[in-house]
Amino acid sequence: MANLIRKSSIMGIVGSLFVTAALAGCSSTPPKASETSQQGTSESTTPAKEDKPFVITMMNLSVLSEPPKENDPIITAVEKLTNTDLQIQWVPNGTYEEKVNATIASGQLPMVLLIGTPVQSNIKNAMRAGQFWEIGPYLKDYPNLQKALNPEVLKSTAVGGKYYQINRARSLVGDGMIYRTDWLDKLGMKPPTNLDEMYEVIKAFATKDPDGNGKNDTIGLAEEKSIRGFKLILAATGGGNVWEIKNDQVVPAHESQAFVEAMNWYKRLYQEKLINQDFAIAERVQNIDNGNKGLFGFRLGDNDFISRHSELFKINPKAEMDTSSILKGVNGTKLLMDSGLSGSFVIPKQTVKSEADLKRILQYFDKLSTPEGQNIFEWGAEGIHYTVKDGKADRTPEQSAKYAAEVIQLQQAMQVSDGSLAMEGTYDKYTSKYKAAKKEASAVPGIFVTNPAAAYNSPTFDSKRTQLDKIINDARVKYIMGEIDTAGWKAALDNWRKSGGDKVLEELNKEYQADPNKGK
Repeated sequence: MANLIRKSSIMGIVGSLFVTAALAGCSSTPPKASETSQQGTSESTTPAKEDKPFVITMMNLSVLSEPPKENDPIITAVEKLTNTDLQIQWVPNGTYEEKVNATIASGQLPMVLLIGTPVQSNIKNAMRAGQFWEIGPYLKDYPNLQKALNPEVLKSTAVGGKYYQINRARSLVGDGMIYRTDWLDKLGMKPPTNLDEMYEVIKAFATKDPDGNGKNDTIGLAEEKSIRGFKLILAATGGGNVWEIKNDQVVPAHESQAFVEAMNWYKRLYQEKLINQDFAIAERVQNIDNGNKGLFGFRLGDNDFISRHSELFKINPKAEMDTSSILKGVNGTKLLMDSGLSGSFVIPKQTVKSEADLKRILQYFDKLSTPEGQNIFEWGAEGIHYTVKDGKADRTPEQSAKYAAEVIQLQQAMQVSDGSLAMEGTYDKYTSKYKAAKKEASAVPGIFVTNPAAAYNSPTFDSKRTQLDKIINDARVKYIMGEIDTAGWKAALDNWRKSGGDKVLEELNKEYQADPNKGK
């Protein structure tokens, strides 16, 4: 196949892969390094000298239209570090889910398969049936990998209390504020610390000519059709993370008064024309473009959005931006915890038949999680993507361009750690800003509001999630735009329940009540 790295022969797996099994009842507490393996694993993570690289077949997602080439310097560096021969089938982003389903149906799975988030019920059932290797008992023997797998994220991806997924780590901080500090300075204002102050800043950005061109042509808050900042506002109004536990029952966060308060906050901005009036149809690329043109000074979303406005500084060298996730709400400084992962790798038992091969694959991921492995994805190849000055990594503009073109997509696709163990280095100003913002937020005690039902299985939600989410999202937009009132919102909630929501809650609560660790 043309899109394989080197020779790619995907090993077969029989059609009985997805046999449903009973729910296992093991603890969902991630194993500690000091614990004894349940299966007696004792192999050192330091590989013996091997002349022949270990072949690993893999199916992975390509975030770019063109997959990496055979002699890609980053894949070559990874293979050298891990003593592996990676035979990767790269599948385009837009067709990946379809390809996974087709691959499963054909019975032709690789040794390592990337699956999406959330995990579908058929794959969860296969995990329960023992068709994928359970990695939990082995993690103590792979301390670098164990350290890379956040315990809270592991817990949220457990199936039957067991761990099957090697998660591609992402920051738990997924929400923040990005704002023009030069506009704040011009207007004599400071970055907001609560919702009232945020409203005042947004209003000033929309009405007080912050760009000084004498025209009323600036937008206060730029939003997009997904309402990317809603989670940040919902956290400030005291809302839950997808689900909440009330009266010892799993209930939807969208049924709370806090959810209504978050909608009301947006509704005020819309009525006062402080937000782009086309937010309901605006794509993210439009907001990036408008930000580069200097049309708005405030947006919400991931802190790293600040790094996507490089054109702004070319057009206006005096422009300055900053980002923060510190926002005080009714319950203090809270954030709805991000999933902490972007897909995960699983290992099919009938493709990886022996425990020895499983350990070799875990050894590969463990080696990727060492400082040396993290350094490859954080900085690239020395001399190509960075140089070392005074013991720290540094990039020329040309090296930065090569890093963006050759490394970032592979970091997204292959790295399973958060990169925190990579060597110190000099980042560009705005990369430093968003990294600092995420670090600052992560250090706040008790900041994260977790999803209490993240690990629970609902086949109905898996099959009807798109339909159910659309009911709530469409009604949310209509409420913000004043097309429906509280009665209309209540009707949407009733429709959600009648359209499958009641069955979803029945399934989630069955698992919640059977969970020996509920409430912990």
